[in-house]
This record gives sequence, structure tokens and C-alpha cells, in this order.
Amino acid sequence: MKVYRRVLENGLRVLVAPRKSLESVAIVIGVNFGSIDESKRLNGLAHFIEHMLFKGTRKRSWTQINEITRSYGILYNAETDYEATMYEAVVYRRYLDKAMDLISDMVRNPVFDSKELKLERGPILHEIAMRREDPDSILYDNMPRTIFSEDGKLMPPDSGAIASRIRRQDLVKAYEKYYNPRNMSLTIYGGISADEAFELAKKYMSGFNRKHVAPERHAFQERKRTEKLYIRKKDIERGEIGIGFPCRGIAGDAGTALAEYVAMDAIAELLSNRIYDKVREEHGLSYDPGVDYEPYGTFGYLMASAGAATAKLESIKSIMLSEFARLKRGGVRKTELDEVKKGLGIKYAMGLDHVLDSAIEISEMELMYGDGRMLEHIQGELEKLDMKTILRYIKEYITPSKYGEIILRKA
Repeated sequence: MKVYRRVLENGLRVLVAPRKSLESVAIVIGVNFGSIDESKRLNGLAHFIEHMLFKGTRKRSWTQINEITRSYGILYNAETDYEATMYEAVVYRRYLDKAMDLISDMVRNPVFDSKELKLERGPILHEIAMRREDPDSILYDNMPRTIFSEDGKLMPPDSGAIASRIRRQDLVKAYEKYYNPRNMSLTIYGGISADEAFELAKKYMSGFNRKHVAPERHAFQERKRTEKLYIRKKDIERGEIGIGFPCRGIAGDAGTALAEYVAMDAIAELLSNRIYDKVREEHGLSYDPGVDYEPYGTFGYLMASAGAATAKLESIKSIMLSEFARLKRGGVRKTELDEVKKGLGIKYAMGLDHVLDSAIEISEMELMYGDGRMLEHIQGELEKLDMKTILRYIKEYITPSKYGEIILRKA
């Protein structure tokens, strides 16, 4: 796979990954603005803006937007995270021009209609409620707060604050400040040539000009003493446990970022295999134990998690911590690392056929790490990964006596 990158005169970074064997094409417009860029009072602002971009532009009402997507089979969505907001569309390549026209209009020309704003609060609050009822989401939304000291910046990417605090002028001010071409990227991935894709990007995005403002960010500081968070909820049937270790953010040099990204991905996979074998296969304690690596530009973390009956959570915790300690103490066998590398290589290769996931990953790498072309080199970096590199990151990041903990149980 080859990823091509050009910068338009207005500063918009355009990345194209042609896959001519595919009939579908994904478009992702990424904005370097997320929940860590909000004030605590206005937490939920980025998420609210994301919703309002679907509610009408200067050219189209929300009903016309929906008519276009339905007529041409355009699958469109958006997502807000800590450091970025992504606007996404997947379409049959014959109708790519239609999808590009639509998504560029939504990003460039929203109207933030007051009536629609009032109506949209309900769906947003419902979405937040759904997330707060999902055990896995509860872990991912709260784990960073147990291991980093940036309390005001690590509220979940969506918050109930929008119910009463966020006004139209707040949305417009933030949109006009951060939605500028130099603070954004456009990725086109799938069944189209690079030249055609760049021409489409110029056609729909070159006239977009606005003063450049980028978020002011700094590397997050780890807590001197990590926290243990106990959450009780009446409306859940199973418990959930998460054990997290802080990692640094990997914004900056794309080469260094990619090497760390791949090494930590391998460590997460290795630990996931070990914990799965112990927790599920040997002891029958949980259906879905595993380990994930969550890398951002300003912070990152490694988290082991599992869902189970409340009475089993302490046993799972003990096994997880023993596996982290065993890894720290005894390292990794070469045969084990080779197995992990082979498995990851297959996963990376298979992922290239998923147009939207790949386009999102390219956009994230461009915005957070500095160059979306990193994805092109991920297999090569995996092949170079050696025992010395793995052991260096294990030594740096895994301290079994210092971990964040979340236990979620039925009230």
C-alpha cells in the first residue's frame, strides 16, 4: 500500500491511499480539536459541534443531507475523541463526487441553527447515557483520570454539561477558531487513483480559508500516586475491572512515533494472550479478558480489562498483576515474540481491506503524530521489532506497584 500526501495552498493536508481493487471509497476529514481542548465548564463542546454539522449548512437542510445519503448509499458518521474529531463517509466509488460535495459542505458551511441546536440536545444526552451504561466505555472514559494529573483536561469526550451550559455562541466561537484548513486533514482511501483524489480535494476544499489557530497542548503529567476508582451502578448485571499503566504521548517525529506505536502494540498483544490464557482458559473467570494500548499525542496508556461476576473481580485482578510482574521480571521468549509479530502482521494486512478503519487510522496518525504516511511503513517497522526494543518499553512503562485501577460493580 502506498499513501500519497500533498498540502493544498490553504494548508489542508491531503492523504490518498489508492486501492484500485476495492469498489468502495472512504473519506475522512479530521479536525485537530477534541475534549482536552475544552474548558472544564464547556466539556462536551467538541462533541456538540460534531452533531451540529449534520443539522444543516448554508446550502442544505438536514432533510436534504439525509436525502443525499439515502439516494446514493452514502454511509456517514462522525466521532469525537480527546484530541480529534473525525467526519466520515463511505461510498461506492461511482458516487464519490457526491459524497465529497456533501461532507465538505458540512465541514465548511454549518449554520448552527438555534432551533436545531435545541432539538439536538436530546439525542446527544441519549448517546451519553448509552455510553455511561456500557461497562467497557466506563473503563476507557475514566482510566486516564486515574493515572494522569490533568483532571480538568481528562473529562470524557462527551459530557452532560451540554444540557445547560453550552450555548450557540460557544459552538460558533470554537468552530471558527479551530475548524481551519491548517488544523485539519483530508484522507481518501479505496478505489480511486491518487490524481483523481487530489483533484477532488482541490475542487471541494481549496476555497476554504480561515485564520490558523491550533490548540495549545502539553505532555500530560503522571500522578505521583495513581488512583483506584470504585464505581457502583444499579443497571448492570456484570462487573468490570481495568488495570492501567501510563505511557507518554507520542506526538512529534513520525519515525520515532511509529517505532513506539508498533512496539507497544506488540506488548499489548503479548500481554493480552497471556492474560486470556490464564483468566479465561485456565481459570474460567471471564469471557473477554484482554489488553489494549491507547496512544494519543499528549498521553497514552496500556490497560488490561475483563468483565465478570463481581465476586470474581479480585481474582482476575490478582492474575492480571501477576502477569504484568512476570513480564517485568522475566521478559519475553523469542518464540513468543515471533508469534506475536506474525499475528500482528496478519491483522495489519487484513485491516487494509477495511476502507473506513484505514482512513481513520491515517487521519489520526496525521493529526496526532505528524504524518499519515506512517501506516505505509507499519509492516516494515513490525519486521524490525526486536527483543531489545520490547524490553526497553517494558522497563519504561510497566511498574507493577504503580497502576490505575477501576472496579465497576452492581450497586
